[in-house]
Amino acid sequence: MALEAARYLIRPQEWTELPGNWPAVFGRRAPLAVEIGFGNGEFLAWAAAEHPDWDFVGFEVALTCFVKAGRRLAQAGLGNVRFARVDGRFALRELFPDGSLTRVYVHFPCPWPKARHAKRRLVNEEFARTLAAVLETGGVFELNTDVDWYAEEAARILSAGGRFSVTGPVLLTGEGPGTRYERKWRKEGRRIWRVLAERVAPAQVERIAEGDMPHARVSAEVTAEALEALPGLQESWPRGAFVIKEAFLAPDGREALLRAFATDDGFQQHYFIVVAKEPAGWIVKLDGATVPFRTPAVKRSVGAVAAALERKAS
Repeated sequence: MALEAARYLIRPQEWTELPGNWPAVFGRRAPLAVEIGFGNGEFLAWAAAEHPDWDFVGFEVALTCFVKAGRRLAQAGLGNVRFARVDGRFALRELFPDGSLTRVYVHFPCPWPKARHAKRRLVNEEFARTLAAVLETGGVFELNTDVDWYAEEAARILSAGGRFSVTGPVLLTGEGPGTRYERKWRKEGRRIWRVLAERVAPAQVERIAEGDMPHARVSAEVTAEALEALPGLQESWPRGAFVIKEAFLAPDGREALLRAFATDDGFQQHYFIVVAKEPAGWIVKLDGATVPFRTPAVKRSVGAVAAALERKAS
């Protein structure tokens, strides 16, 4: 990743406490805003320059977006922005304390038009509940989209439950958020719709990525055969699952690296688990190079590996 992007990048997976301490991240107390899916960073850079007394956090998953956005922010000399490579829905719920956000922006999310893909749409009841938890009273969620039915559906979901005062969908006849997608859609003659939802009542959410880094001890001696048998170890339950995909053994047999996959309520993570011989015995822990969020599935995978090794030794 380019040096410009590294200047703004944060890794909340490595934080010892969640939700995050954002005044410590920025070195000041200021109104805090989030953009989910910042793309090339056009809006993020504009908003940060327009509101120097605010702090902004952006979330994306595409690496190329970080390089382009980092270059744009650095050229503008902006210091009130941070971004992270995390799914925005998960980040909004897990990384921000209740009532800590002034504004949340989403510009042109994929509408997932097919009925069988409806559960992938960003704005659903769970997302609305998260917004009502993390936005301050009077805080606003802003959605811009070129899809009229998506705007109407989002307004309907946000209006339910009495947590928001919703305005829109409103047709934007002038300039919108200024992203490349807006320019593309307007060039194609599409109309742009905006939905604003002001929080009037709070909600409670269950956060799942809290707690200490998981590790487990194995009381018995671990053999190379037991380590080689770990791939395929898996569990699933209504809200999550994990699977051990591969095992890589050190030549001396005193350490193994396990490639793992976990999902919690649709939030997916790829990571590594270390099984190593220490003076006090064998330990199972997360590898420090690819630290995942401490979700229930991740914690469960570490414990399951240790239990499987115990069974092999008995």
